[in-house]
Amino acid sequence: MSFERETKVRQWMLATVWDGGIQRLDDLHVDHIDESWKEPTSWFSAGLIAYGIALRIRDELGIDVAVALAFSLLDAQDTSPDVFETQEEFEKQFDWSPPSLYLFDVGDQQHLAATIRVDPLPKALFSHFPEDTKSFLLRWLADNGNQRRSVIIQAS
Repeated sequence: MSFERETKVRQWMLATVWDGGIQRLDDLHVDHIDESWKEPTSWFSAGLIAYGIALRIRDELGIDVAVALAFSLLDAQDTSPDVFETQEEFEKQFDWSPPSLYLFDVGDQQHLAATIRVDPLPKALFSHFPEDTKSFLLRWLADNGNQRRSVIIQAS
């Protein structure tokens, strides 16, 4: 299965880099990498695995891009946390959409413009990521008036 996952991520990365997908914000949801990642209970670990695969492929191919992992969260309410104390608390905030990978031009921070908090995730989770990894909680007003939220994980 690992080879199939790597093949799907590699194909997506190359297509995204070469056909303008970075500018279109083409993403790759984890459930499109591996069908066994359809269940929300697998999303956090699936995201970590997919992110690791993408970082390895980027380095192997020498592609000059930033790799990001995005988790879409439930719309903000008055009681919605801006900091997550545990992995379980974070996972309870996932909405209906599986996490996905994105590629960005190095140095482009436009996708982080709606950041309201840096490093909202528990410190314990960062042992799973490269040393220079940060997380960002984003919040923005959707067309329907709802306060949308997501967390982006990205190594600098």
